[in-house]
Amino acid sequence: MSKVWLIAKRLLWQNRWLFLLLMLWPYGMAVLLLAGGRPDPDDVLWMLHQECFAGLALVAVTGSTLLGNELRSRRIVTVLSRAVSRPMYLFALLVAAWIPLVLYASGFLISGVALARAIHQSWGGVLVMLLLQLVPGVWAGAISIFWSVLFPPLIASLFSIACIALAAYGSILSLPGPSRLLASLFQITVSGTNAPITMWLDAAITLAAGAVWFAAASWIFSRRDLNLAAD
Repeated sequence: MSKVWLIAKRLLWQNRWLFLLLMLWPYGMAVLLLAGGRPDPDDVLWMLHQECFAGLALVAVTGSTLLGNELRSRRIVTVLSRAVSRPMYLFALLVAAWIPLVLYASGFLISGVALARAIHQSWGGVLVMLLLQLVPGVWAGAISIFWSVLFPPLIASLFSIACIALAAYGSILSLPGPSRLLASLFQITVSGTNAPITMWLDAAITLAAGAVWFAAASWIFSRRDLNLAAD
């Protein structure tokens, strides 16, 4: 795990300014709502739900581009030459894609609590949204890593976003796992009402689905010819 963290930390540091701006984005949105006085509760709830989806998109796009950037810069040659297995390397990319969501979610929580107090509601739902955002974030990260193994960054990003959109559409059919979890996420109110009792079961299924996607990515990546020989 120490090698995984060292790789992930280097990747995070390379993109530190972008991640810092993304972490501050929820605060900026909260300021806009609060600037006109007490915000409308419906506007607050709508914004929080949109920020949840934006957080998942952040993971999907980040995870889809990391491997391509490493291949283009040939830094992967140095990493894999230091007794780092390919699955371990992919896991480091997954960690590097997921940690920005944690930073983003911290801003989401603090700004969400401030907005909940501004509309005189409890903020229990904001905490639940945060937790349910982090779980599908793992799933979205695994999907993005899978597509990044097969396609260039732009195409991988499109496929990853499409998978999240399909899962959101599947919520209409109440499909268990990611689809129903996303439906639960977008049903929860600021105070925490309307939270389905199946959401924790769906969270477990979503993590299992993410593990399957990651295992498939690792299997393909371990057998892929990366053409890493020096020019």
